[in-house]
Amino acid sequence: MNDPGVGRVTRIIWLVLLLLSACQPRASALRRIQHAGAVRVALDPSFPPFESVAPNGEVQGLDVDLAREIAARLGVEAQFVTIGYDGLYDALTAGRADLIISALYFDPARSRDFVATRPYFDAGEGLVVPQTSEIADFSSLSGKRLAVVYGTSGHMAALGWQKRLEPACRLVPYDTAEEALAALQAGEADAALVDAITAQDLPPTLRLLQPLLTHEPYVIVGRAADADLVSAVDRIVQQMAEDGTLAALIRRRMVTPTAE
Repeated sequence: MNDPGVGRVTRIIWLVLLLLSACQPRASALRRIQHAGAVRVALDPSFPPFESVAPNGEVQGLDVDLAREIAARLGVEAQFVTIGYDGLYDALTAGRADLIISALYFDPARSRDFVATRPYFDAGEGLVVPQTSEIADFSSLSGKRLAVVYGTSGHMAALGWQKRLEPACRLVPYDTAEEALAALQAGEADAALVDAITAQDLPPTLRLLQPLLTHEPYVIVGRAADADLVSAVDRIVQQMAEDGTLAALIRRRMVTPTAE
């Protein structure tokens, strides 16, 4: 015959154990991946040169190189979880990945559950001018012709900026950044406003002015509960920027080698 008292005591013991388990501090995410020997990186391999699928089926690109370098400095290997762009945050929430490194612009609305590193690349738009041009910034465009990419954030911003110029610059819209740059080279425009990705690989006759006029910073994102891991990665990104590794990775993937 079962003793009801024993049953109640057993249930109380289990309840206490569950409460104690819930109160235990979460294990360090950094120690967890170092113990596992790998950091799982979520990315959408459909955005070259940041990430794409090579003919042999492996992922490649700037974000892949970046993830492998970060993993090496953490003392682990990088394992890639390929997923659609809309599912990147879900991969973190479900525990399928530890980090997102996928040309991601951080959504501030998600800051309660996720944290981000400093930017490792700014994909905003900037002015490209001929090497011999005296144009130094947008204020120098008074009365000039500016090639823009129709419908981009840069185009929309330029519509407002031109009102402050006297005389105003003339905006010449094109469908792509490549077309805008071709117009600049052909002398059909005095400057072109294009994204920094395209502007990484300019011909020697053109140069990109700094700073950029619009900003789209790409960052690495992790769970807020894994802030120690994200902080460690943030420090590595800073180190890579300071020691030249980050610039070298960008050149490797974005600049076409010149013929000898």
